[in-house]
Amino acid sequence: MTESRTLHKSAEAIFQSVLKLAENRFELIRKDNEIGLQLLSQFSGLDNYERLYVHQVTEFKCASASFIILLLEKHLTIIKQTANKTRYQEQVEEVEPVLIFSLPEDIGNVVIQKETLGDKIADLFTKADTDFEEYPVFSKNYLVVGDKPDLVKQHLPVGLMRSLEKFEDLTVEINGRLGLVRAEKNLTEDLLLQLITIGNQLLK
Repeated sequence: MTESRTLHKSAEAIFQSVLKLAENRFELIRKDNEIGLQLLSQFSGLDNYERLYVHQVTEFKCASASFIILLLEKHLTIIKQTANKTRYQEQVEEVEPVLIFSLPEDIGNVVIQKETLGDKIADLFTKADTDFEEYPVFSKNYLVVGDKPDLVKQHLPVGLMRSLEKFEDLTVEINGRLGLVRAEKNLTEDLLLQLITIGNQLLK
């Protein structure tokens, strides 16, 4: 994750277009890409990619709090198969926006992801999922697993839970006092605005 690379013009245009919509609500501060790399290195959910490049690391600041949005260019080789069973390699490249935020308390290592039927059945035996009675939609849709469940229950940000009640299919990884929100989808204006909305909720 240390190589430099020029961002595609189409992705650059989308990012700048959305920044113009946000500049009246936030103080926007560009950060060095190296800062983005350092932040991302604290999360394990990106280990499967062959190459990663970071672009457009931007701090969205409001009063005394802030969050960071950056673009993550991912490269991965996948194996495909033709109709006659011949296998071949295909390079997959995608630019994904991600949100990085901080928490006031260290709540350990936490993963929040969409809860499947299999997860619900497994939890009947493992009881690993942390549920929140005050946020039933969030608890129904998302699996919350952490190594310090009591702290997660006490300090998981309300703004994050409220946002995830509205937005589906997101993945959140928390390491101590630092969190990462991903949709694991290619960049669009709507997706970028969605992450900014979540970041704004986290500031409240």
